[in-house]
Amino acid sequence: MRYRYAIAALLVLLCGVALAGPERLLPGGGGSAATGGPENDRPVDFTLPGLDGRPVALGRFLGKKPVLLVFWATWCPECKAAIPEINAMTTEPLAGKLQILGLAFREPREKVANAVKARGIRFPVLLDERGQVAGAYGVVGIPTYVLIDRRGNVAYREHVLPGDIARYL
Repeated sequence: MRYRYAIAALLVLLCGVALAGPERLLPGGGGSAATGGPENDRPVDFTLPGLDGRPVALGRFLGKKPVLLVFWATWCPECKAAIPEINAMTTEPLAGKLQILGLAFREPREKVANAVKARGIRFPVLLDERGQVAGAYGVVGIPTYVLIDRRGNVAYREHVLPGDIARYL
């Protein structure tokens, strides 16, 4: 059992090291960083491809309703465990009041598409294949949840879902 915890700790450490790489400092590439950053309350705008290959820009949702960014990976057990709770946010009473965008961290489209289908993910998933958007948001562990309020400010950033997300809406 200790062996599993050691492997999990090593994976988390490696993820943090990968995020701290030089590409973290470079905007563009897989996603385009336009404003803000982890040091202030303004979100970084980006455009990433969806599973269908079409580009999706964060900016198209800002100012209309709150946006929950879910930085996740197919190999992450905590991410898998959170899927039912996140899926539940796509139905009443939150349906239509919150835009959820899953950002798959550094994984190929086919692997992510298979996981989305197998796990019944009901929210849009975007591909952050080079990890640049995660880097721009200062993500140092998976999962990370970033909630952007209706005014376009980062209201929440943690490794666990907010206990009462309705208070942020």
